[in-house]
Amino acid sequence: MAPRFEIYVKAACDGRSVGDCPFSQYVCMVADIKIPKDQYTLKPVDFSNKTKEFLELNPSGCVPVLVDTSTNKVIADSQLIVKEIDKLFPEPDLKSTYDGPAVQACSSVFPKLVAFLKNKDKDKIPELRKALEDELTKLDLYLKSENCCGPFLVGDKMCALDCSLLPKLRHLQVAGKYFQKFEIPESLDALRHYIEVGEACEPFQNTKYDDEEIIKGWGRHGLIKVD
Repeated sequence: MAPRFEIYVKAACDGRSVGDCPFSQYVCMVADIKIPKDQYTLKPVDFSNKTKEFLELNPSGCVPVLVDTSTNKVIADSQLIVKEIDKLFPEPDLKSTYDGPAVQACSSVFPKLVAFLKNKDKDKIPELRKALEDELTKLDLYLKSENCCGPFLVGDKMCALDCSLLPKLRHLQVAGKYFQKFEIPESLDALRHYIEVGEACEPFQNTKYDDEEIIKGWGRHGLIKVD
């Protein structure tokens, strides 16, 4: 019997394996934790040659996309996909409705990274670098605070927010270093430990892609690479 769910994700440069989309990995991590392996399949989408079938399924052409073949329901937004998975597979509880201080602590990290990497004005690099460092410092302070009671953002087990954040932090480490020689300061030891613990977990390991895919993915935007 064919799997009930199809999850469309960004393809790697070979057009076949899974590529470097952090939003796709977010959904894949949640699926890895919640959905029995025989009930879903991944469908990599070659962004350089999107098929007619995929564009008919999702005219926006974006990923990730979840298709429930039992109902023909199509969802093309990572947060809504996670909400749907959570509704169908309530256990284990990934606290997907959590809206506490951890959200505020990490919500601006990826937007600041995008602004930093996509900037084309060399004069603005110091300002944008500091803005990113400030967000990472805020996250580090949260991880050291009494509000954080475990190695993960909301306790001793990985939650949906971790599944969203960890892929973005991987992009920060890889693309930040390659294009801007940016590294997470050693002084942010709680954040560095959080990343080490999170990336070692099975859901991350089972869904990760090569660092080279991250570099190539960002490289398509014509980014400045500092000497």
